[in-house]
Amino acid sequence: MELRKAKLQDIEKVTKYGLILLKQHSDLDPYFTPIEAVEKVYRKFLEGCVHSADKLLLVAEINGELVGYAAGEIQARSPIFKIAEYGYINDVFVEEEFRKLGIAREFLTALKKWFESKGIKHVELSVLSNNEIGKKTWAKFGFETYEIKKRLEMRKLDLKAG
Repeated sequence: MELRKAKLQDIEKVTKYGLILLKQHSDLDPYFTPIEAVEKVYRKFLEGCVHSADKLLLVAEINGELVGYAAGEIQARSPIFKIAEYGYINDVFVEEEFRKLGIAREFLTALKKWFESKGIKHVELSVLSNNEIGKKTWAKFGFETYEIKKRLEMRKLDLKAG
């Protein structure tokens, strides 16, 4: 298995993987249903990752075949906090038949090394609350829940409560 920084010629395949990941999220929660032009928008995001100093797009290949990708970036926090920046893991995707081979661990190892080279001391990611596989997977790597977000449709906002 070879892990490397993505090149522009990888973007088409990585975009397809990203769309699979988006579909998985929208299947878990319709709130994450993508727009019609999602492929174009996501491709542009991924292309931007290739040349950005604050983003890293990695791909994994086995026998010359691209089998997964990971995307991470440096994000700024509110200026009211001492810790000004953090690493954010946008995506990690490995084709189903290549899972359980340690590819996700390799992606995380590379992302950690890159974040540390940028002086980053904390890393975050998001997992849907009903994504049991995702929660279990990320917990295995030591990620802990530190914040709970709440969501409500405006029409259901009950101002008479309490």
